[in-house]
Amino acid sequence: MSSKIGKLSELENVLCHNESLHKAVLNPISAFKIGRFLGLFETAKKRGWRVSILIVSLLLFRLKGESTHSGHKSISFLPKIDDNAFYRLMNNCMMNWRGLLYRFAREFKRNVEEKGDPVSEPKCFVIDDTDLNKTGKTFEFMGRVFNHITRKYIFGFKLLLLGYWDGKSLISTDFSLHREKGSKGTYGISKKEAKRRFAKERDVKSKGAKRVKELDISKTQNCLSMIKRAIRHGFIADYVLMDSWFVNDTIIAGIKSIKNTCLYVLGMCKLDTRKYEIDGKSLNGRELIARYARKRGCYSRKHKSHYISLVVDYKGNPVRLFFIKYNHSKNWTLLLTTDLTLSFVQTLELYQIRWTIEVLFKECKQYLRLGQSQNTDFDGQIADATLALITHTILTLNKRFEDYETTGVIFRQVQQDLLELTLYERLLRILAKVVLVLADIFGIDIIEGMEKMINNENIPQQLINVVMELDKTGDNPMKTTETGVIAA
Repeated sequence: MSSKIGKLSELENVLCHNESLHKAVLNPISAFKIGRFLGLFETAKKRGWRVSILIVSLLLFRLKGESTHSGHKSISFLPKIDDNAFYRLMNNCMMNWRGLLYRFAREFKRNVEEKGDPVSEPKCFVIDDTDLNKTGKTFEFMGRVFNHITRKYIFGFKLLLLGYWDGKSLISTDFSLHREKGSKGTYGISKKEAKRRFAKERDVKSKGAKRVKELDISKTQNCLSMIKRAIRHGFIADYVLMDSWFVNDTIIAGIKSIKNTCLYVLGMCKLDTRKYEIDGKSLNGRELIARYARKRGCYSRKHKSHYISLVVDYKGNPVRLFFIKYNHSKNWTLLLTTDLTLSFVQTLELYQIRWTIEVLFKECKQYLRLGQSQNTDFDGQIADATLALITHTILTLNKRFEDYETTGVIFRQVQQDLLELTLYERLLRILAKVVLVLADIFGIDIIEGMEKMINNENIPQQLINVVMELDKTGDNPMKTTETGVIAA
């Protein structure tokens, strides 16, 4: 082993005072006890590196903000694994990425419950989608999707996400990727572009094949499937929050029909031509405003807004409508909820929770490389999105129980700590050789021995003391040469 450490005190400073290292890197990952459930995914690979080793490495790449190609080169304490091993895992259609995301979500929930972190706010499912913009045209199943902000079509996919708000934090539980057929049914691309796309055969019973089928399933149908799946995994909520692109009679009726639950819908609704039944009349949103603005109009000082509250029938479903106009606005907005007991203030403040999913998208794209993968294999795109969302869940748990104001702050701290961790591993690498010899002589379990050494907070200080004593007596096995290179 050789490393460029000028002084032993550099190691001492890192190892003896490195509380942030444990807090920002080691503690969050170990809190999920991933070794306990990653073994379930080993069957996806028949040979080569273990799935658990590859996934932990991929998560560390995310924490460091590195790509798969550059990540293992910059984090020197990881095993030297060829790039192809990672790509084979990510492109493996048998890998259950959805199950892995749920495992991390459930571990987050378990950690919060064990720490006794009570919250009084209602629990919510939050649904929204975002664009995954791609610069190339050879991605498998690639097409053009409509961007609602720029009002233009872009190359890429739509990522539909189901988040879970436990009263304090939003975590990812499930997602699907979608494409849009367009008016001509060509997905917005020419025949020539379609031929250039990557393509591969999949086992029809594989997890990857099921994700491919979701590409053309309506978002409304997939929303309902994801909610039912989340409930089966033990996530219980009071409300489903969504924006105007998802609020319709189909999803309201679908959520209402889910057995053994009492889920309410709360979302923004378009002021379009859809009709609502009230007082024996069938009126659209603008007609309701014109008819009831003076009769039912109210004012909220807290939110500085005028509002109208009406209970109506929407295609067989009783709902409460809140038409809202802020002081200096000329336009009305509409909130719809199936919980008829909510007040205006309660409805508005509950709906504001929906913005947490916008923050999640921004953080994942800005810090965790969500959507930046250039993998042309669709299974690789699923893997990439899953890893970004899992890493966000890990950071969210750390932010929950440590003194971090934003995910950006903790992400930058993690990156710094991973740099410091390269110093930590220099000492561990020497010790690993010693442990290997001792394990062979005394029949010690090498994995158990190394885990105890790494997880014991007192060992780094004890090791530093031994190294320092050896340095004083001149027997130090770590000697700095004239070039500043330490040889072991």
